[in-house]
Amino acid sequence: MRFTVFGSSGYLGSSLVHKLKSENIECLTPDIRKDKITDKNLGHVIYAIGVADSKQNPVKAIDAHVILLNKLLNETNFESFLYLSSTRIYFNASSTDEDSSLVVDPSDDDSLYNISKIMGETICKLSKKQNVRIARLSNVTGNNSRFFLSSIIQDAIKTKKIILQTGLDSEKDYVYIDDVLNILPKISLHGKNSVYNIASGQNLTNEKIVRKIQEVIGCEFEVAGNAKKYAFPPISIKLIQKEFNFEPTLILSKLKKIISVYQNKSK
Repeated sequence: MRFTVFGSSGYLGSSLVHKLKSENIECLTPDIRKDKITDKNLGHVIYAIGVADSKQNPVKAIDAHVILLNKLLNETNFESFLYLSSTRIYFNASSTDEDSSLVVDPSDDDSLYNISKIMGETICKLSKKQNVRIARLSNVTGNNSRFFLSSIIQDAIKTKKIILQTGLDSEKDYVYIDDVLNILPKISLHGKNSVYNIASGQNLTNEKIVRKIQEVIGCEFEVAGNAKKYAFPPISIKLIQKEFNFEPTLILSKLKKIISVYQNKSK
């Protein structure tokens, strides 16, 4: 059995490679700029290339989420191909089931990320190749991730204070990194459907997160004066629960462990 991970230098991609290799599974991490891959059987491909800050890097985002994806889908040989998309595309949707209609507003500067991810999904569906699937990831959280939760933990450790730029009632779904690393290969090998949500299935508010960090570290916090509520709809995980008996880890139960890693690094 062979896996190929594109985007192996990123947080999720590198974690996935480490996980696969630790289980003695062959895992290729080709440099698509230098390595010749068109004549190889790549096995089970996981496409983890992405640009989070698409507003600042629109061309890079479109290239990563659409153009390069299309090139690899059409020019490489594989047994399965799993494109990592995002649950952010549900932001204006009336439902978060995998088959729900998606809504984007091209006039919104922040919509480019969602538009490019949806374009990537469309490329996958139009490829007409077998075993091409899509995984829509929620906010992947764990040690060394670069997003909201990790940033406020590091602030709490360094300055003993958290300043929130969004309201205490802001909420979104956080999925634990180990859950993601466990489910992705299963979807690649055994997935019966074309699209899967990978999330915890329940939102977590800023207030609950901050209170837990306070409990562990003993820091202060304040909310910026212009802070607004920023909320995503709860993500449906009925499909992966039914097909893979998926049981999400509650992020609050792992916060102490995550915090301890950052505390050790700061020493």
